[in-house]
Amino acid sequence: MTNATRFYLDYDVDSVGPSGVAEVQLWATADAGHTWRMWGTDDDLESPFDVVVEQEGIFGFHVVVVGKNGMSGRRPRTGDPAGIWVGVDTTEPTAKLTAATYGEGADTGTLLIQWQTDDQHADTRPVTLSFSESADGPWTAIVTALPNTGQFAWQADPQLPSEVYLKLDV
Repeated sequence: MTNATRFYLDYDVDSVGPSGVAEVQLWATADAGHTWRMWGTDDDLESPFDVVVEQEGIFGFHVVVVGKNGMSGRRPRTGDPAGIWVGVDTTEPTAKLTAATYGEGADTGTLLIQWQTDDQHADTRPVTLSFSESADGPWTAIVTALPNTGQFAWQADPQLPSEVYLKLDV
């Protein structure tokens, strides 16, 4: 996944024979290989390939090398898998803390921190929780790489100040 609509794809030309390379084509699919179209050609015939997409999505790419002798690699056909997949996600996730309450029963001695997030392409462990004595920081991580479960029981140190600020990063 990338949050950029412009990125570079590296490729290698293994063998084209003594005549050399005439053209490097980039083929693309935006529908999981149902349809393919030639995206463009690499004018300098050297990796990387500069790619610009207009929208978010999951794009599949396949490089085809054409030799000066007219021989070329196989162009992708309907149903062919891509050689490389790139997900483009430019939408910022939404995230907010919804509650921070002292735990009871089995959660006694913890601060139950709850949140809500929305991100269609979130990583599997996208959440970081931090605390500070001031709204401006500096921030100290409570936990990083947390699954987006919406809740975390923080076994808070009794030496903490009586009031802290919490921060949620996704």
